[in-house]
Amino acid sequence: MEAQQSKGMITKSAYDLLISICKHARPMEACGILVSSRESMQSENPTIIDTIIPITNKHIDPTHSFTFDPAEWTAAYFEMQKNRQTLVGLFHSHPRTEAIPSSSDSEGFLPASELSYWIVSLRNIETPHVQPYRRTEGAFIPMQLVLA
Repeated sequence: MEAQQSKGMITKSAYDLLISICKHARPMEACGILVSSRESMQSENPTIIDTIIPITNKHIDPTHSFTFDPAEWTAAYFEMQKNRQTLVGLFHSHPRTEAIPSSSDSEGFLPASELSYWIVSLRNIETPHVQPYRRTEGAFIPMQLVLA
């Protein structure tokens, strides 16, 4: 069971879309949500991300931080609920730095959240690095990224 919790599973098409969204947003940080259409949350199978929903970054300094557009976030959440999808995680990009959580990432994260937290580093635009994390006891713990 612990091994399943330490894996961030995503379909190849969702992974490719995640990279594309983040590249398109450069030099600003992209952000959004990671969703599963499968009802695996209650089964023995790990949850697989198959839907990426970008949300406009409304931060006052979008080249260094992100804030979800409140109206888009609300609309995306209700659309996800309507489609019986499950919110699995949040993502954002680091256009110039590594995929390591910054101090502002720590400050903005929900303390009791079960969500995974994915950072896409575009430091090397030719080979982006995607790193999922799980937040445990105030620390970001790296997860293994698995293409499903």
